[in-house]
Order: sequence, then structure tokens, then C-alpha cells
Amino acid sequence: MLWVYNITFLLLTLSTICHGDNPGAKLHITERGLKKGVEYLVNNMMSNNAVYELSDVTGSEDIASEDMSYEFTKIRMVQFHHGIISAQWMPETGLHVLMENGNATINCNWKLDSWLIKDSGSSVMTLMGLSISMIMGVRRIEPGVPSIYLLDCQSSVQHVDVKMLGGVSYFFESIKEPIQNVVQRSVNQQLCSSIRNQVKKWDQSFSQLNMTVSLNRFIELDLSLVGYPEISDHYANLGLKGLFYAQNKSHSETAFSPAPMTFPVKDSTMVYIGLSQSSVDSLCSAYFSAGFLTFQVSHMVGSKELTTSALAAYMPEISEHFPNPAPVKIKLSATRSPLVFLLLNNMTVQFRGFIQTNAYPPNTKSQNIFSAYIVASLQGSFSFSEAKAAQGLNLTGSFHLDRFQVEGSKPVINTAKGVAKEKGVQQLVQDVVMPVVNEELARGVFIPSGVLKNAFVSIEKGFAILAADLK
Repeated sequence: MLWVYNITFLLLTLSTICHGDNPGAKLHITERGLKKGVEYLVNNMMSNNAVYELSDVTGSEDIASEDMSYEFTKIRMVQFHHGIISAQWMPETGLHVLMENGNATINCNWKLDSWLIKDSGSSVMTLMGLSISMIMGVRRIEPGVPSIYLLDCQSSVQHVDVKMLGGVSYFFESIKEPIQNVVQRSVNQQLCSSIRNQVKKWDQSFSQLNMTVSLNRFIELDLSLVGYPEISDHYANLGLKGLFYAQNKSHSETAFSPAPMTFPVKDSTMVYIGLSQSSVDSLCSAYFSAGFLTFQVSHMVGSKELTTSALAAYMPEISEHFPNPAPVKIKLSATRSPLVFLLLNNMTVQFRGFIQTNAYPPNTKSQNIFSAYIVASLQGSFSFSEAKAAQGLNLTGSFHLDRFQVEGSKPVINTAKGVAKEKGVQQLVQDVVMPVVNEELARGVFIPSGVLKNAFVSIEKGFAILAADLK
């Protein structure tokens, strides 16, 4: 019955600190997503050849006009083949899973005791026409972890075939039918009882879940539930905190107020994951706190080495002070966390930073050519692809410069015209720095997930949507 646990776990974990009632991230699962998830997890469970243990069966029965005591012990379901699997959402409750016309193989030990015969051995039982109907409830408990419970369970077995091994086997043909009736009745009673006990164990495991996911050694994502799941006839919505933060920072150090998110009324895709503008801002803040928003440019501009001669194309005065080309290094650092603005089909990032350019003439100390505080507005685009090295998705992106302003420049080389002209710095950032920034972004951010495919991103006002299918 592990597949019940897997289905619920998928719904609750596919899916930062937020103030207010709105979630920072939201998971929207359509009917197609539910059906695919159920099929995938049941098939995956079957491939693992899992063994399920059932309780011992003891009692007595009037068999062949004799009062015969029986014991079936060490009962193990060693093979399980589901028939037709279906699933649907139960509004404001959870989900209904129905399995019909399945079959199973059970191994066990047996013992019979009457005045006529006392014998024991092993047996192989085949269950046919096995059906199980379950209604699973899903809710949230403190501190933002999922909880599951079994609301209803019904099971039935149409036919049981028992093959006795060991003992006086020829005798059992005369009592086979009543023994099969005993087993059939017992299995019907035990299946739902066993499922209910397992659900309680799984719920206990859920209560101990760590809802924080590490994206890398420095950045974590809080996926705690912020409210009860919203479940209708056609979809389920799970609200998650959705805050990214640097691992060296506590959750209480950052406050964000997400706006409401709405999803398209369609089921062409299996799952939709919404990420609010506040959550994207928290991701920028986490990377800034972790010291990632610093870029070094010191090697190439296109196919040419970055030298004072290359910089002279943007600031002609440089050539007067460096008649011989000298290597150049440019360092761009964010001075505060970037701000993100999400509008329909548009993502704009406001970046404030400090740019410093140094020359390294041979046999002399480095010389600062210029330093400047800058404000830039960047237009961005992002896409998802399947990660090659691990199970998950790789988020990559690129930016182009929209607006640029030098807040204050400090030319070290004093000339009549000055060196750090705003236009020259802007062109330098556009041609030299931005390609390096985009090269870094092209490496991507890994998002652990082994079940998503065909992912694409759309941007709405105040939030972005990742739409994907299940593998």
C-alpha cells in the first residue's frame, strides 16, 4: 500500500517567510496531473517488488462436518498487479483513488487442527478480482507540515485460489473451497484495516518532515504550507511559503508580502507552479546575502584579450596614459539586493552596484582607471531545461540592458575630458560586462525534481508560472 503514501507525498511536496495571508508560491494540480501521478507512482511501486505483511489469521470453521481450527501465519503479499486505476479530486477533502480488477499473490504458513487431521505446511494464494476504493483526506498542521488521513476504505476480492504445499496434500482437495472462503473473508477484512494503520504511520512521518529544500550549499527554499489545500472537482491548490534565503540567515530576517495568484482555467498541462514577485525578490536577496552577486571580467572581450587598448574604444583618453596595452580587470558588485518587477510577459530587474576597473601594467603596481556607482534597469527572460547531471530542472536566463545611469564616478586618470564618462561606462557594461553576467546565468540554478518534463515559464502581473507535465 506504499503507493497511497507516494501519491500524497507528491501532492504535498511538488510544490519563504511571508507576512500576510497570500502564499509566496502555489502548486496547482489538474485532473490530468492527478491521474498521471497516480499511474506513475503505482507503476513505480510495482517495479520495486515490494512485500507487504498482513496480520495472522486464526479461527475455527465447520469443514467437512468437522470443527477444524486453522492458522495462517507469516502472511506476505509478494506480488501485486493493479488492474484499472482511476483517481479524482474530492472537493474540500482530498482525493478518491479506485483500483479495480487487480490480482495478487500471497505466501504464508498454515496449520490445521481437528480430531481427523493435525498438519502444517506452506501455501501460495492467488487473489483475483481485487478492488480497493479509498478516500484520502489532506490537511495542514503546525508548523506548516502536511497531514493525511483515511476517510473511507472499501475492498473486495472476487475469487481466491489456495494451493497447499506440504502435509497430506491430497486431503486438501476436499476442504479447498471452505478454506478459500475463509481466506477471502479474512483478506476483505484485513486490507482496509492494514491500509488505515499504514496511513497513521505515514502521517506520523509527515509530521516530522523538514519542509526546507537546499538548492545548493548556500541557498535554501522554505516550502512550508501556509493554509489548508484548496480542492475542487477539477484541481487542487497548495499554498506554500515560497521564501528563498541564505543558509547563514534566519527566516525572520526578511519580510515579503506576496500578492494573490490566479491560474488559467484549463487543464492542458498537468501541474502549474506559481512563484510570486515577493518570492523572486527573496531569491535575489538570498543570493546577495550569500555573496554571489559579484562578477569578475578579466579575460576576453569576444575573441580579444581585455586590455587598456580595448577599453580605449569606450574611453579614448585611456590610450594617452597607456600607450602600451596593459591587462585590465573589471569587477562589478551589487551594493544592495536587486528588485524584481513582474508584469504581463515582462520581467524587469533594478540593479544597484559598484563597478571598478583596474589596469595591470608590466612591472608596476595596478592602477585604478575608474570607479563608479551605477543604477541599471535590466530586461530578463528565463527558461527551463532538464538537468543532465542530476534529477531536476535547470533554470537559466539572460538579461539585456534597458536603462543605465552613473550615480557618481571617480576618475583616477585626470584629463581635461575625464575618463569615466557615463556614455562610455554604459557602453562598456553593455559590450563587456553583460556577456559575462549572462554567461554566469546560462549555467543556471538547479531545482531538484525527478518527475517534471516539458516545463515552460510565463509571466503574469505580480507572479510567474511554471507549467509542466509529469514524466
